[in-house]
Amino acid sequence: MSGAALTVAVLAVSAGVVACGTSSADEPAMGLTTVTTEVKDITSAVAATGTIEPIRVIDVKSQASGEVREVGVELGDNVERGALLVRIDPRDVRNAHNQAQADLDVAEARYTVAQRKLERSADLRESQVVTEEEYETALLEDANARAALVKAETNLELAADRLNDVAVGAPIAGTVVEKTVEEGQIITSAKEMTGGTILLRMADLNEVQVRTLVDETDIGVIEPGLQATIKVEAYPDQDFTGTVLQVEPQAVVEQNVTLFAVLTRIQNRQGLLKPGMNADVEIVIGARDGVLALANGGIKTVDEARALVDALGLDTELLQQRVETQAEGDSATDTPATEADSEAGNSEQAEESGLPSMEQIQAMSQDERREFMQNLSAGERQRMFAMFQEAREARERAERANPASPKPAFVFVETPEGQLTLHPITIGLSDWDYTEIIAGLSEGDVVFQVPQGLVQQSEMLEFMRRRTSMPGMGR
Repeated sequence: MSGAALTVAVLAVSAGVVACGTSSADEPAMGLTTVTTEVKDITSAVAATGTIEPIRVIDVKSQASGEVREVGVELGDNVERGALLVRIDPRDVRNAHNQAQADLDVAEARYTVAQRKLERSADLRESQVVTEEEYETALLEDANARAALVKAETNLELAADRLNDVAVGAPIAGTVVEKTVEEGQIITSAKEMTGGTILLRMADLNEVQVRTLVDETDIGVIEPGLQATIKVEAYPDQDFTGTVLQVEPQAVVEQNVTLFAVLTRIQNRQGLLKPGMNADVEIVIGARDGVLALANGGIKTVDEARALVDALGLDTELLQQRVETQAEGDSATDTPATEADSEAGNSEQAEESGLPSMEQIQAMSQDERREFMQNLSAGERQRMFAMFQEAREARERAERANPASPKPAFVFVETPEGQLTLHPITIGLSDWDYTEIIAGLSEGDVVFQVPQGLVQQSEMLEFMRRRTSMPGMGR
């Protein structure tokens, strides 16, 4: 820990209370636990729940109508493309096919006769045995016979197609996910106005997807291609790996919460994942290997630290100065584009209002800054706080877009005198248990976990006040 770092005293507890949680007989024993910084691997993820579903489901219908004579598959069967699914009663279409074949035979015979008659008429016409009119009649009969032959051939082809339609084959290689007909049922053709009867539904389950709903506050860090880990209750000890396919553009509002659907693709070659299974999805948005980390319980955000300061009745000016000083250091090393744009906007606002810009304020010393704030009028102070708020919101937007971006935070550490102080740090990537420490702590440093519930727990708050000797704190 840097000895030059400015600390803001928030809470002073006797060493005996901190170390062992002892107190007098009429006071409750209330101790504080500690956590130690250590080197860890951190993986940050957005968690959501969803349902396994096929990527594409195909409705299988028949081009023929009639009675179902045979159903060749059962629900859950894996079939190859073209495999027999359902066979329809073929009697009507077979009769139609036989009639079309007979009509073709007649048409072929008529065309043969018409050709021969035309050839004879042509020979006799040269000998002037038949008149011109008789030759033209033979020519017309030949043309009509040819047209009838073409029509008969076409009708036979259509009849053959209809005969083949009674055997419904699999349109894709996949799994039968729904079966809606049984033998003996009368179905209608897909060519009819009703759209036809759905016989089966099929899907290729070699690759499935999970549709999850993610809060809009997290959607900015999710993009196609991110890796995801999927768990299902059927296989609690097995993790499935997927990839984010897309974030759907239309939001869904549930209980006044705005959510966006995120689709994650999963390879399912073993067929373990079934449509309808509930799935827990963790989308990895960042990872750090071998970084200094601290348990989340020991870290306080700026707002949490401010709430503790307010609950203990302390002056927040030192805390605000520490936040601004740390923000100045962070911006000097890493300023996201969105934050830089906001600072430019704040500079323009400052010029219009006659107030100094954020850069000028950050360049001031703490004494200069305190004197400057005290000399502002109420209206100027309000405008200045509005500029601070806008810069803070821009920084929060940048943090949401980049979870690993440096952020100010605080920890409670013990001074050599046995008191607790609020020490500033800079944090980075965070997971469910640990947060990356970028600056402010070293490996092996001990941090106290001051409960945030102290703000609401009046008994413990009063205990802390009685046990402290901090100037300005009520006893």
